Amino acid sequence: MTASSDDYPADDPQQTEAPLPEAAEHDLPPVEPPSAGFIVQLFVVPAIIVTVVIGVYLLFGRLASSEVDWRQLVTDVRSDNPHVKWRGALNLAQVLDADELRGETSQRLAANREIATALTDLYTETLNTSGRNEEQSRQLEFLSKALGRLDAHDVVLPVLQESLDESRERDVRKNAMIAIAMVAGRAAEQGRPLHEPALVDDLVALSHETDPIFRHQAAFTLGLLPGDDARQRLTELLDDSDEMTSLNAAIALARDGSTAGVPVFEEVFRNAVNESLDPATVATDDEANHHFETVLMLTNSFRAVDQLRDELSDEQRASLLSAIRPIAGNAGDATVRVDAKNLVLELEADGAPAAE
Repeated sequence: MTASSDDYPADDPQQTEAPLPEAAEHDLPPVEPPSAGFIVQLFVVPAIIVTVVIGVYLLFGRLASSEVDWRQLVTDVRSDNPHVKWRGALNLAQVLDADELRGETSQRLAANREIATALTDLYTETLNTSGRNEEQSRQLEFLSKALGRLDAHDVVLPVLQESLDESRERDVRKNAMIAIAMVAGRAAEQGRPLHEPALVDDLVALSHETDPIFRHQAAFTLGLLPGDDARQRLTELLDDSDEMTSLNAAIALARDGSTAGVPVFEEVFRNAVNESLDPATVATDDEANHHFETVLMLTNSFRAVDQLRDELSDEQRASLLSAIRPIAGNAGDATVRVDAKNLVLELEADGAPAAE
């Protein structure tokens, strides 16, 4: 076949390619820069999703490796580096709290002797530091509370009892008593109260101190320990001049079903009638503390009387009702007023004659 001149381009430079039809110029959409929203959808949203997935993975991985964590933290507590040591102690206390919250899945780290030994060793080291500064005193207070979270009684209690010695500073003794109360309270809640005659002796001695804070803390803790010696001293403390001490003794005895402290409850109720108990009137820190203590005393007294309802004589019930009714009608604190009204209804129902 002979090629025609149309098969090749013309040699004439003047002859150019024919222009595209007008419609072809608009076959593709115009190019525009991506919007900010499109970029967010394309990059940021997937990044957030990936971050969440990684976070969940790490969380469950940390929970799964909790045993490794506490062992590492125990090692940190024993470090010679003070920053590592105290960071480990803080994290270990947090691990103890988290483990307790797990309930049935808990590893019972509170009873772990390695943890208890590490923290008591650090406590003893800090306690015996001569000339402790303010920071070290705060560290010792923190460690006292950490020991109070532990259930390895044979490791923790001897150290705390040693801190009760009268040669120790007031704050050291006070914090040690709080820690012992934490340990004893948890043991009582678990149905395994502490049988520690030596501890009872220490607390009885403290209940004779002139400082009322030691007497009322001793009364509270004695109420968590079984034994005739503890009950006898609590009965004696019903007549203590410090209101908080006598009330703690009455509450402890009520827990055992004893009505010996009923007169103490009546006195608390009658004294409260002269209190406004209106939180809106609180203006200073001292007033706030007084309001808190008064409300706490009333709340605990209501609960104790409620526990004793089946043990009360008609005379005791009538006397308590006369003391509680003014609180139920006039207390400025709404919670106290409601609690008082409910207790009045319960006591009235108990005293009502049985239907024939």
